[in-house]
Amino acid sequence: MPKVVDHEERRRHLGAAACVVLGRVGSVGMTVRAVAQEAGMALATAQHYLPTRERMVRAAIDHLVDRVVRRARTIPADPITLDVIRQAMWQLLPLDEERVLEARVWLALTAEALVDEQVAAILAESETGLRANLERLLSAGKVNGTVGSHVDARAEATALTTLMDGITVRVLTTALAPDDARDQVDGYLARLAS
Repeated sequence: MPKVVDHEERRRHLGAAACVVLGRVGSVGMTVRAVAQEAGMALATAQHYLPTRERMVRAAIDHLVDRVVRRARTIPADPITLDVIRQAMWQLLPLDEERVLEARVWLALTAEALVDEQVAAILAESETGLRANLERLLSAGKVNGTVGSHVDARAEATALTTLMDGITVRVLTTALAPDDARDQVDGYLARLAS
């Protein structure tokens, strides 16, 4: 009887391996061979699932998004308050080992996006989704009165995205302490309170 293969599970496993490779050696070292080795999989099998660099990048990003979404689902979100927004932002910042790996992958892909239009398009799509989610949270907070009526949800969603990008780079490159990063988020969010 032939072996039953869970193709989705293999794709997820390869996406996780692509993240580890990206976090360890950056985009230059992300080859199908390196990802296959990290996944403990035959090269031909990995090539079947990730035949192009774009597919490897997409698998890595999908894996990161799945991780963040899984954590975000644990945040109580009724009602939407500034604390909910704070916790959502913390899911994306490198405040622990798990998120440091994710941030390293994001930073490697960001550098790659400077010279690769496909990677740039994938990251732009991801950022658009992030801004839309932050705007949705801020708008819901305005409706229930926990976010000030003076807040322009769209503009602040963009500002929060920029703030998170800056904090991420500083934590990874200038040793900004996680507690200081949390304080910066708290200080910014305090200005959005009603």
